[in-house]
Amino acid sequence: MDVLAKQVDLLLVRHGTTRWNREKRYLGHTDIPLDPGGRDELAPLARELAGKAFHGVYCSDLARCRETLAIISPPHADTATYDPRLREMDFGAWEGHTYEQLQHEPLYRQWIDSPQQVTTPGGESWADFAGRVDGFIGSLLKDVEGACSRLAEAQNDGGSALSESQRNEIGGVTISGSKGSDIGWAELAESQRIEIGEAALPGSQGNETGAAELPESQRIEIGEAALPGSQTSDDNKAALSRSEGPEGTSPEAPVPPEMLIVAHGGVLRQLAVSLVPGLSFWDVHVQPGSLLRIRLSFTEETGDWNGKLVNEA
Repeated sequence: MDVLAKQVDLLLVRHGTTRWNREKRYLGHTDIPLDPGGRDELAPLARELAGKAFHGVYCSDLARCRETLAIISPPHADTATYDPRLREMDFGAWEGHTYEQLQHEPLYRQWIDSPQQVTTPGGESWADFAGRVDGFIGSLLKDVEGACSRLAEAQNDGGSALSESQRNEIGGVTISGSKGSDIGWAELAESQRIEIGEAALPGSQGNETGAAELPESQRIEIGEAALPGSQTSDDNKAALSRSEGPEGTSPEAPVPPEMLIVAHGGVLRQLAVSLVPGLSFWDVHVQPGSLLRIRLSFTEETGDWNGKLVNEA
C-alpha cells in the first residue's frame, strides 16, 4: 500500500464564539448559537476550506458547531455525521455561571484544583468525558481504515482518481448525494452520555472564565479555561516543537486524504492528546474559529495509528 493510503490528515475546527464565551460563562451541553461576531470570525477559515473534498466530516450535534460547519464548509452541512460524543463536557449545575459567581464554593475550588478527581454537581466526570471521546476515536479510526482501503483499491486498479461512488462514500460518511446522519443520544451507552464544556475552567479565552482572576501558579487550561497548577513540561514542549507544515508539499508528492471534525475546545484537546504521542491536555490551544491539523500515519510494525501536529491547513 502506498504512502497516500498510509496517511490521513484530520482537520480539527473549534466552533465560533458565542455570547456565553464572551461573557466567560461555563458552556457545556447548553445549546446556544453563535453570536454575530462568532459568525463573522469564521470567514477566513471558510475561504481556506473552500473547494475541499473531505473523506469524512464529523460534527458535534450542538447548534454552535452545526452553524460553524454550515459556514466553513456549506456543501457538507447536510451530509456530515453529527455525533453527540463530540459535545463539550457537561458542567451540570454550573452551566451558565462565571468564575466570579463560583469562586467561593468549596466544591468548585476542589474541582479547579483536581478536575480529574472531582465532578461538578449534576455534571460529567472526567472519566466519562474521556471515555466518550475515546469511543469516538475508535469509530473514527475504523473510518480511517476504510478510507485508506478504498484509496488503496483505487490505486491497485490503476485509477488515478476515485470513482464517483467512492468519492461519495468514504470512511462511512457520505460526502455527496445523501442525507447527513445523526447518531442518537439515547443510542449511546450511559458512560458515553456526558461531556466537557466550552467555558471549561477559569482562565480561558473564547469559552471560559478569565485566567487573570487566578494567580499564575493556579493557571491550567482546559479547552480555553485555565485550571490551577498547569505547567508545560520540557518533554511536552519538545512534542509541540515537532509540529511542522504538511509533508510532501511538492507538486509530485501525494496529498493525504483529509477528514474534518468540528467540535468544542475541550474535545479537540482530548482528541489531540489521545492521537499525538507526548502531548498533555494542557499543551493544546485551539481558539474559537481556528483549525488544528493532525497527520495520522500507520505504523506496520506496531499496527497503530499515530499523529503529529502540522501547522498549515
